[in-house]
Amino acid sequence: MLELLFLLLPLAFLSGWQTAKKRYKKAQSQKRQLSDNLVKGINFLLDEQPDKALEVFLSHPEIDEYTAETYLLLGNMFRNRGEVDRALKVHQNLISRPALAKEQKVAAMLAYGEDFFAAGMLDRAEGVFQELIKNSSGDVQACGTLRSIYEQLQDWEKAIEVSRCEEKQSGNDHSRIIAHYYCELAEEELEKGNIHLVEEYIENAQKSHKHSNRVLVLQGDLESRKNRPANALKLYQKAINNDSRLIGLLDKKLIAVTQQLGNIDQLCNFLKKLLVRTNDQKVLEYWVELTLRYAQDKPLENGLEDEVGKYASTKALLGIIKLWQLDQHDTKAGRHYELLSNVLERYLKNQTEFHCHHCGYKMNDFLWRCPACHHWDTVS
Repeated sequence: MLELLFLLLPLAFLSGWQTAKKRYKKAQSQKRQLSDNLVKGINFLLDEQPDKALEVFLSHPEIDEYTAETYLLLGNMFRNRGEVDRALKVHQNLISRPALAKEQKVAAMLAYGEDFFAAGMLDRAEGVFQELIKNSSGDVQACGTLRSIYEQLQDWEKAIEVSRCEEKQSGNDHSRIIAHYYCELAEEELEKGNIHLVEEYIENAQKSHKHSNRVLVLQGDLESRKNRPANALKLYQKAINNDSRLIGLLDKKLIAVTQQLGNIDQLCNFLKKLLVRTNDQKVLEYWVELTLRYAQDKPLENGLEDEVGKYASTKALLGIIKLWQLDQHDTKAGRHYELLSNVLERYLKNQTEFHCHHCGYKMNDFLWRCPACHHWDTVS
């Protein structure tokens, strides 16, 4: 019996070796086939035949961790080229693979959601990212994109919720952005006349970011709505003292409350002091514009022309020329000033007042959030 066992051992070893050899050859064959498919698919891409490339890539039954990365890159490339339908096909195919590792499945789901987001299918994108957050214990990237979706939908309550989720996961501070969301809600309710809700949202915004200038502006709006112009003026001036770019947002509101108080000189004096402190040419332009608006009621202020000469501001210069034109209306000099002002007005017509420091986008009105890159507090 023992002799028989010794005879069978070499046979068992030989059988095992042959089986392992066959499996190795099969695996090597599959790898070669996969490698050949990748090369073939890439060649189709280089020949500008993306549909044939997709057919090759998606037809292979097995995908390992290395080819999964290739598939992700391929899908992202399609999306970046604007070929979102093809990107969706690649990432959907990848997600359906049962053998895909968890980390790669999460990456594929993120890419899948980004495809829907790029296509403007926000409801589908929202569903994908919500599933990711639920199943991946709050994926940070999913939170960030989901927040962008809610910003586009102007669903500020959900934007606040997902921002707080993102804070917990990433450790990043989103208090400033959350304050903006509360301010958006407050503005909506202020338009409806729901004063109690406005006060509640302003309080929440202040708790989130106590140094928010937007909160000061909204408090000023609320005081103005309550017919308290003196309080409104103080709040507007405080916000502008903190950030002089807000002069472009608050010019009409400043005039409205100052007219209620019957003291335009008070506003001019505020602008003079602000200009000395900030050297902001927008403050000068507004001062000139204010003087021009009330030129019929009061003479040109001493030193205003000298201040204009210190700055390279075409808009301020135009205002001064118009003031000179009023003084010389029926003279030859007055006609020359009129000619100059017409030329400068045509030039300024094509100029923009504000731009985004982050992306460079130009716009005519001050906005809290850039409409191009969607960053907050980057417009001036």
